[in-house]
Amino acid sequence: MTLFSKYRKNESGASATEFALAVPLVLLLFYGMAQFGLILLANAGLRHAVDMGARATTVYIGATPMTDAQIRSRVTSALYGMTTGTVSTPSVTRGTSNGVNYVDISISYSVPVDFIAYQYGPIVLRERRRAYLP
Repeated sequence: MTLFSKYRKNESGASATEFALAVPLVLLLFYGMAQFGLILLANAGLRHAVDMGARATTVYIGATPMTDAQIRSRVTSALYGMTTGTVSTPSVTRGTSNGVNYVDISISYSVPVDFIAYQYGPIVLRERRRAYLP
């Protein structure tokens, strides 16, 4: 009988070893899903803000159209879901296409992706909406 023969059939501690090997991978997976969810939330916040700016531009015409500063203010007040990162100042561009006036509203958000042991370069989210004026 060899020295290790009595340990070959001993399975005590096998589940603890499997648990110790699997837990870091599962935690990394959950952390990555949370980071991806935050990016999707920020993308939805950008889209919502630009949509609200375009809606305000077309709906609230009144006697005088909204100024660029009012549109920028409307867009920045509708932002949500931004954590760490940089939001650009909304840009408003006016123009004419086929005799119809329009307003282009665009904004970008740069968010760094931070995994526990790995820093990935920033992801830049951009949203742009064209609103045709009546």
